[in-house]
Amino acid sequence: MTAETLMLAGGLSAFVLTLYWVRTRELREKYAVVWMLVASLLLLCGIFPKVIMALASACNLSYAAAVLFIALALIYVYAFTVSVSLSRQYRRNMRLTQELALMESRLRKLERAQS
Repeated sequence: MTAETLMLAGGLSAFVLTLYWVRTRELREKYAVVWMLVASLLLLCGIFPKVIMALASACNLSYAAAVLFIALALIYVYAFTVSVSLSRQYRRNMRLTQELALMESRLRKLERAQS
């Protein structure tokens, strides 16, 4: 199996898997967009391998090193964006938990005042 065939199979698999998970509500649309872009890149690399070869020769890299570099760069960017998203979600959850605790405290005080 050539690298191009592997990228084509990976891209098609990523498309199908992403669509399935979005339909079953296992994956939010926000993240599905990124995975669809990754699948598109895999498909494009599989269909047009000469583009990567030209990029590799322009950067004085071997074909495998160029593919590895691109893949690692994409993984880094995606992992960073997911980390930022999770950090924001953590802060929102903390704020909501604190607001809920304050509201429960006020409710208990009101209930005691009425008794």
